[in-house]
Amino acid sequence: MEPVSGAEIVLHRVGPDSAGPIDSVLSDSRGRYAFKYVRSGSEDAVYFVSASHDGIAYFTAPLAEGIVKGNDGEIAVFDTTSGHVAMSLRGHHVVVSAADANARRSIVEVYDLSNDSTLTRVAKGETPADATWQVHVSPEISDFKVSQGDISAAAVSYANGTVSVFAPLAPGIKQLSFSYSLPANSFPLKLPLESETGIYEILVEEKTGSVTGPHIKEMDPVTVDERNFRRFLASDMPQNSVAIIDLPAPPPTHSIDSRYLVALTLVLGGTMVLALAYAMRRR
Repeated sequence: MEPVSGAEIVLHRVGPDSAGPIDSVLSDSRGRYAFKYVRSGSEDAVYFVSASHDGIAYFTAPLAEGIVKGNDGEIAVFDTTSGHVAMSLRGHHVVVSAADANARRSIVEVYDLSNDSTLTRVAKGETPADATWQVHVSPEISDFKVSQGDISAAAVSYANGTVSVFAPLAPGIKQLSFSYSLPANSFPLKLPLESETGIYEILVEEKTGSVTGPHIKEMDPVTVDERNFRRFLASDMPQNSVAIIDLPAPPPTHSIDSRYLVALTLVLGGTMVLALAYAMRRR
């Protein structure tokens, strides 16, 4: 790491009452900077510092203490590239819910993406082929939504079974999370691993069914948001391996045959007509 002089360093405040930059300085010849500020307004406000380099913003963690210095205030910036960089998948987590009233299952996927280089990877353009990272999901999914994580929804797109990330990926680990739903009859569901995966975790809300694949073993169940899940775990899953989630079909819903409704309507209508005619004749 080398010091960067003349970089614009900005102090930010984000709170429920107001948000925005509150001060800025330039780093000195040794890459150092300093701020003095007074916390004000809402006690829930968060303060942090950013620096921009090659058009990419880098941030510190929230400034928790009254005096922050050393590593807690350090901002590492990197040169950028749109070319290939060494990327790995440190973790992949899949959460499968029980079938709902519409015979669909909600699924959440979380990826721990690691840029193992010394360069920030940026997108070449705005087409899926220009993305900084991609992964494929079943083309049958619906209700795709990016969840809370290190990558915002504005930097992720979904089309034709492909999830594309356009956010800059700096060296280190970034977490991507998204959710979607699938018809319950899509199971058994095959999940191909497009790259070697360090930790692979699958949580299943169903009490029955199975999860199979290389190195996958069932562990003790866990509780998330007061919901019970069976937990399956594997480490060092090889590239191109496949995990299979086999879950039972939901119980059939009993619907009334439309022909029966038509016949019932005719019978009731005819009965009412006969009753009306009898009443008129008596009158």
